[in-house]
Amino acid sequence: MASNTKITQYRRKIRHDNMGARRKRHARLHGSTVPFAVHTPDADANAPAEQVAPKAE
Repeated sequence: MASNTKITQYRRKIRHDNMGARRKRHARLHGSTVPFAVHTPDADANAPAEQVAPKAE
């Protein structure tokens, strides 16, 4: 039979391993950065012509 100390250490290890699991799972599923627009009309207006992506038609 395991000692009380070993049981406590094991429980602490499990608790520590599980810390942040919800946050990490959410970040994996939804991404960890906030979505933002990369090509805005203002950015295209200020960019040189050769850098502007062609318009999809």
